[in-house]
Amino acid sequence: MAKEFQLIKKFGENLLTRNSLASYFNEAINNAKEEEVVINFKGIKFISRSCAAEYIKLKEESNKKIIEKNMSKEVKAMFNVIVNQLKNSNFNLRKKLVI
Repeated sequence: MAKEFQLIKKFGENLLTRNSLASYFNEAINNAKEEEVVINFKGIKFISRSCAAEYIKLKEESNKKIIEKNMSKEVKAMFNVIVNQLKNSNFNLRKKLVI
């Protein structure tokens, strides 16, 4: 059974800094005993560009199967910007981002 992480409980409506996300990712998500985790973006209205890029990097590095759900259209749009930039630079994403 997958463990679910609700980002709004830790960050409120805004994901602003890559450092805060990286700390949470390493302390909570990567240390979960479950192999599959769900990242619930419900209530998240904004993610900074640097935070979105950090999330993608952390997901790529993680040994967990990470599934995203409940992304707002604004959050999806920011992730799309990052994914498209990575594709244009010939970066190959190993793990698909569910957007």
